[in-house]
Amino acid sequence: MPFNGEENDEEFMGCAPGEENTENEESCTIDEQSENGEISLFDNNNEIEENNLSNENNTENEENNTENEENNTGIYEGMHVPNFQALIHYYDANNWEDFELYSLINETWNSTENNNSKWITLIFVSTDCSHCWNAGDDLSEWASTYNNKTQFMVLAVNFSSNNNFNATPEEVVAFQEKNDYVGCYYNKNCNERPGDPHEFPYIDDRNQSIMYDWEVTGTPSYFIIQPNGIMAWNINQHKSSNNGDGENINQALERLFG
Repeated sequence: MPFNGEENDEEFMGCAPGEENTENEESCTIDEQSENGEISLFDNNNEIEENNLSNENNTENEENNTENEENNTGIYEGMHVPNFQALIHYYDANNWEDFELYSLINETWNSTENNNSKWITLIFVSTDCSHCWNAGDDLSEWASTYNNKTQFMVLAVNFSSNNNFNATPEEVVAFQEKNDYVGCYYNKNCNERPGDPHEFPYIDDRNQSIMYDWEVTGTPSYFIIQPNGIMAWNINQHKSSNNGDGENINQALERLFG
């Protein structure tokens, strides 16, 4: 169930693999095609092993696409989201811990009887992306406004096709907590990021394995999931370039939780 259409400069407000990141940019030029015409997500030498594994997984995923749709598992609205496992960093913690998305899912939830159950809002960001840097304030405000209704979680990614998007775990934590660390967007000190420290957790997806499975081609990207694991809102399905209604994440949060 691929999305149709190409993103245009006016609508696309994020950073994408292969683009150049400039300090004063207001939009991003999408250049994510490799020489063989395929999306280049893993191309650094130190990621060859991840690339090979990803290619194997992608082949397996393609073979199972029909089965997944029949089982109603996928990233599109109305489908049960796929599980993932990764390391997670909770605010003010000393270590990263193991995490599984399905640990938050309540399969018995329904909107009539379980109104107090928390939804899940996933945000894919790059700590070296100008638009993610600028969105730091929005994330703080949304978490403050809607935290009693939805759990915000950030997935921190790298773009291996651009050496400027190559965060370390220390940089991710510094971006999350606004710590004194030089290396965030445009080599800025992470403590200058707009917004407050993010007290919601950050998930390590720097090898882009989850990002690839969720068909994310740019950051920031947003998804809202019901407590029972059903995808309620996928930003890509609402883009006008994909024949969507143009609803953005701020409007979606207000509609669902306001």
